[in-house]
Amino acid sequence: MATRSGTVDPGILIYLLRHKELDVEELDNALNHKSGLLGISGTSSDLRQPLSELPHNPDARLAVDVYVRRIVQTIGAMVATLGGIDALVFTAGVGERAAKIRKWVCEKLKYLGLELDSAANENCHPDADIATAASTARILVIATREDLAIMRETLQLLGSSISRNSVEAKIPAPLLGK
Repeated sequence: MATRSGTVDPGILIYLLRHKELDVEELDNALNHKSGLLGISGTSSDLRQPLSELPHNPDARLAVDVYVRRIVQTIGAMVATLGGIDALVFTAGVGERAAKIRKWVCEKLKYLGLELDSAANENCHPDADIATAASTARILVIATREDLAIMRETLQLLGSSISRNSVEAKIPAPLLGK
C-alpha cells in the first residue's frame, strides 16, 4: 500500500486512541494517508523513491522489505487456497516497471517451482513471459489496460446504441480476449 496501513492488529487501534490520544479523525488520517510505504520509508508513497534510497536509508530498506513480504504472503495464501499456481502475473505500475520487485518476489517463491529468467526480467516490456523454460509456472508481465476494460463495460451498458463491431474492429483480437 502506498499510504494505507494494510492489515492491522485491532489492538493497535485501541492503543493509539488511548495512549497516543489520537481522535478518530487523526487515526483515520494516519491509517489511510500516512502509513504504508510513506509511513515506513518516511520519504514517499511512490515506490521508486524508497528503491532509489536502498543503499543509504534503512527506513527505505524496511519499507521495500515489508512491501515484498506482503506480496509474497498474499500470493502464498492464494496458492494455498487454490492448491497450486499456473501463472504469476505482475501488472500495473510496479508490476510492469519494477524488475527488482519482481526478482525479489520470485526469489521468495522459488519453492513453488518458479524460475525467473533474469535477463528477460531486466529487459522486459509488458506482455512478456519472464520465466525460464524449466519454470513449473509461467511468470508474466501484463499491461493493465484499464482503458480497454472501461471500453468493454461501456459498450455492454450501451448495448446496441453503438455498433460494437465498428468499435472492436479497431482493437487487436488478443486484447479483446478472442
